Amino acid sequence: MSDIRYDLIHDEYVIIAPERLRRPDCFFIDADSRKPGRDDRGKCPFCPGNEKMTTKEIFSIRDSGEPDTPGWRTRVVPNLYKAVQIESPWRSEDAGLYEKWAGFGAHEVIIDTPEHKERMDGWSLQEYGDWLRTLRYRVMELRKDIRLVHMSIFKNHGHYGAATQSHPHTQLIALPVVPKMKRESLRHALYFYREHGRSRYATVIGKELHERERVVCESGRFVAICPFASAFPFEVAIYSLEERKISLSEFDDGDIEELSEILSEVFEALYLQLGNFDFNILFDIPPLQKNYATEEFFDDLPDIWRFSIRIVPRIYRMGGFELGSGMMINPVAPEEAAKLLRKDTKSR
Repeated sequence: MSDIRYDLIHDEYVIIAPERLRRPDCFFIDADSRKPGRDDRGKCPFCPGNEKMTTKEIFSIRDSGEPDTPGWRTRVVPNLYKAVQIESPWRSEDAGLYEKWAGFGAHEVIIDTPEHKERMDGWSLQEYGDWLRTLRYRVMELRKDIRLVHMSIFKNHGHYGAATQSHPHTQLIALPVVPKMKRESLRHALYFYREHGRSRYATVIGKELHERERVVCESGRFVAICPFASAFPFEVAIYSLEERKISLSEFDDGDIEELSEILSEVFEALYLQLGNFDFNILFDIPPLQKNYATEEFFDDLPDIWRFSIRIVPRIYRMGGFELGSGMMINPVAPEEAAKLLRKDTKSR
């Protein structure tokens, strides 16, 4: 039987419909998609020795060498195909009935590791840690620019995850405006807190830890769960267990170490269950500045927000219903997904 479930965190409904698994060609995964891609290291702009093929380095973690030379462990460069750019003027304009901004913002590429690895279950804990420390540094630096209000950090992997390079990389886009979906999510978080006296995150995490049916694994500071209203098959959300920890910029090295371990454990379990799958990773970053768009909830962020990462396997074909309604149909119950993933983790 199917369920229509409410997602308290994202304030939306999802249909959990296991019967949909019987549809032909339901999933992208097949024998061919599990095979490694072609070896394109020689032409890869993100591999060591090819630094001149990218824009100039903004930041790096290095063992040796000058900027834009080998010897790095992570590297940050402006995106060559920018959606927005920091050099554009910071202003909005009237366009008759409409409003528009000049294309101001930051669009950066984080090259996660010098190794041209196709799978994150091959990453070492040091690689996870270097990647997270690099993201933490970029959040801290860009929030110093008072013109930037919203930040999105995301990782696309594989064809169905919309990646255009096979070398592991992450993208960051920072904007002078807050997207509508983000504003609505923050208002929902504020209203829930005012009504219940606790955050929606505390409510969800408390229930999941009590029931444990959808918990994949946990550490002292983080928990990984398959959300009750998962929008995608084998979706995993990782939450901070510490209240008032709302952003990577507030993490110490101990937090980074534990988050690296739980990410490594989750991805090892996902690869064991799904093979060589495509995915997106989404970091839920709170607003960077207080302005007219964020003043309603900005001062309450420590009480209403919580650091989280969403891992979204892209293995299921979406159709017209999803696109037309904005409501997802997930053919894998999160309880079943968590059960399968949990048996492949150390904390099973």
